[in-house]
Amino acid sequence: MEVKVKGAYPLDSAFRSKEGSSSLQLAFYRDYLKSKDVEIESVIAWFFSSYLKDEFEVLNFRFTPSSTASTYLEKCRHTFAEMESILQQFTLYAKEGELDLELLNMNSEQVSYKTIPSLLKGKYAYPTSSQDVHAILYLLFSDQSELTYISEELHGNNAVDLLINHEVSYDDFADYQKDSVDYLIDQEVLKNNGQRIVFANCRQLLVLRDVVDDEVASYYHYSTKSRAAIDELVEREWLVRRESLLSEAEASYFNYYLNKAEFTNGPDLRNKYMHGSNVDAANEQEHFSTYISALKLLIALVIKINDEFWLRSVQMDN
Repeated sequence: MEVKVKGAYPLDSAFRSKEGSSSLQLAFYRDYLKSKDVEIESVIAWFFSSYLKDEFEVLNFRFTPSSTASTYLEKCRHTFAEMESILQQFTLYAKEGELDLELLNMNSEQVSYKTIPSLLKGKYAYPTSSQDVHAILYLLFSDQSELTYISEELHGNNAVDLLINHEVSYDDFADYQKDSVDYLIDQEVLKNNGQRIVFANCRQLLVLRDVVDDEVASYYHYSTKSRAAIDELVEREWLVRRESLLSEAEASYFNYYLNKAEFTNGPDLRNKYMHGSNVDAANEQEHFSTYISALKLLIALVIKINDEFWLRSVQMDN
């Protein structure tokens, strides 16, 4: 049990377990590459200097790896600085359509992770403040919904689980549950085919599930028909489309680790290392742990940037 503090990033045992696991995986992978005489930062440098140019004809991106002789304290400071440089380069490219290095050198603004632009219009779909969509998401996906349990034979982790794994007729529901079923039928989420309650639009259900699981639906990763379902949800004002490199949840993750812009309980790694407040050069284990975290964030940005250019190329080909 944990006390929730206003302005704090939500932490739980699952989050800590996944963070610890991913850090160990990256540390092992880094050691594996070193055994093959490959530095992981050199792979990142190749991505920006060669891969983007060869695959997408994107020029002038640059990333400078830290020296192999550097201490972990020095590697941390260098990596955080290069991470911000990469985001400044991408921001300028997204705004101008090309990367002008002279114009880049004139930019001294600090990176805001929530406002980094995207190459794709309406890249993400988020739930609106509509009471209907929040009621629907609760009734369908919450384990506290009144539609999860009918009997020992008919129950599920949530309403979706119940209706997918069991043939449930309208009359199977108790009277107190039928108001919610009627509401979902009126909202064209469910329908009664006479024998069982089914979902009116499976593609719509897929999108709503992703919104619950990931806090967002990434529009261009769906098929044409599923995008049409998203467009319909936007027309009904259940979803709204916005564009940025990182989704809101992803940007919050970066803010938690790197600064105090959004949360009060983060390690504030970027500010500590860039401002020199973490000066204990002897604590190499702490600096190594920070370096692994910095690499995780940097690799996540590489994945997101690659995804942007790939999706844009697919849209252009179409």
